[in-house]
Amino acid sequence: MMNYYVHKKTRLLKNFDKTANLIRGYVVLRYGKEFADSLFQKTRQEYEQLIPHMPHVDSLPALNSFLKIATLELAVFRALKEQGKSASEAWELCHEALKARTEAMPKLFKKLIGWYLFTGFVKNRARKISGRDLGGFTIEYVEEEGVWGVNYRRCAIYDFLKEQNAEDFSPYVCLSDMALSDAMGWGLKRTETLADGCDKCDFRFRKGAQTEISSRTPEVQATIEKIKGNVRLNT
Repeated sequence: MMNYYVHKKTRLLKNFDKTANLIRGYVVLRYGKEFADSLFQKTRQEYEQLIPHMPHVDSLPALNSFLKIATLELAVFRALKEQGKSASEAWELCHEALKARTEAMPKLFKKLIGWYLFTGFVKNRARKISGRDLGGFTIEYVEEEGVWGVNYRRCAIYDFLKEQNAEDFSPYVCLSDMALSDAMGWGLKRTETLADGCDKCDFRFRKGAQTEISSRTPEVQATIEKIKGNVRLNT
């Protein structure tokens, strides 16, 4: 739905400003104040231009949160690319921003979201929509011993990034799930993604487990290892 978010632009930009304020110190430390101020301004402009084109899913509204995150990250990628920065460097900034947002969330909220994912209601809902066209997403329900999950056979986020000529950034955007899983306690394990050229994204949720995400794109896997090694991304 092309124009769904146009009348929500003010609220979306306010959300952008909130994220920018949370991460401003990190960006200034890494790039300096002048570059940081210019980057935030350019990223905000890119995001505002993307808002009318952001996909919206009516049949499963929860997926729209991930589409909004991806659009913000695409704006960062475009702004940094204009300055000659790589996709991996753009992602490092996106990861820090997403961590800052999740750390700012109330602990009780994160705990409830983590609990909700493993309820029978969510699993039954996933079973009912398995194999259906969800307006850009096609999801298959999977349940194995000790875990449950879904295979994404089609992803509106991946399609959107391709449409916006950002396919080289799409494997990085998939890494948004690292910070989200860590914060919400999803125990996500994923070894394949459409963005890596696989035929599916294999999400497996394991209550109480550590997040385990890998990529078949070498540059992206190197970034994962950097994050997992707790190395500051500005070094």
